[in-house]
Amino acid sequence: MTHRQTRGMVHAMRTLILCLFLCFPAASQAFDLALPAGQAWPTGSGLMAGPSHLQRVNIIDGEDDRDSLLAIGPSLGLSRGEISRIRQVSGYVGCLSPSPSVGSAALFLTNQQILTAAHVFFEPSGKRRWKCFFRPQSPGGPMIDLVVDGNTHFGSKKPKPGSNNDFAIVRLVEPVQGAVPFPVAPDVPVKSGDKLVVISAHPAEMEREVDRDIPVAQGCRVRRAIDKSRSAAATSFFRTDCDATGASSGGMHLSRVNGELVFRGITITTGPWRDPRYKGAPYSEKGGSVTTALGTDAAILDAGRALASGGF
Repeated sequence: MTHRQTRGMVHAMRTLILCLFLCFPAASQAFDLALPAGQAWPTGSGLMAGPSHLQRVNIIDGEDDRDSLLAIGPSLGLSRGEISRIRQVSGYVGCLSPSPSVGSAALFLTNQQILTAAHVFFEPSGKRRWKCFFRPQSPGGPMIDLVVDGNTHFGSKKPKPGSNNDFAIVRLVEPVQGAVPFPVAPDVPVKSGDKLVVISAHPAEMEREVDRDIPVAQGCRVRRAIDKSRSAAATSFFRTDCDATGASSGGMHLSRVNGELVFRGITITTGPWRDPRYKGAPYSEKGGSVTTALGTDAAILDAGRALASGGF
């Protein structure tokens, strides 16, 4: 078999994974098609749920107002140029083996590395996945292989889903041509009450039907910013009222700082999103009606800079 034929087969497999993702109810924050139907992984956050009957649940503070970026973007204050830029830098991340997964990701600091949730790259057993790729949701966006090796920056050697080490910064084999990642503003801390625009590739079980080639957006707010001085973790994090369901993990959080859109964080965990009691429930950290994001400052920023500069 020639190299060209091999690459063609891999591309076909990646396309099949995305097709399967689009055709079946979602499984987990990092969509895990290998999970037996109707079963759930025993995680504290309740995110790793297997396929079940469609239940539109765990929507914080009322209705599910997630929608197509093209439809909702202008009402969120996004210009046409910003909408186009978002589509160039954000999209699907996935792996093929030994079990497939699909989540959300965005370019981080350069156009040749992405930031996403680490659990996309690991099975629940802790076994590493491989044959991974990124596909931006720009019109005709290409599928680009990811270099998942010893130089990949995971939050830890064994990242725990939904924890402060649940992040991955991964190189692409080639840059996304023409894409300009959103900047980070580490000197301007995230504050409670900050407005957010959260971008996901395509979350599971949304109330609205959205073209899978168009990013999903939502306007929401930071409800509690964690004072870094009170946290022993190397990363920063904050709590939000943003809705999150299967395949939301790794979704990019944008906010305006001095009028400029900046990359604030990524979705890593939410409440038991298939529990009907959480449908429309008021925001409550104690009650589990809450979504958590890791900030793009602190350890994540350091790791991103190191990978971009060739340091490991």
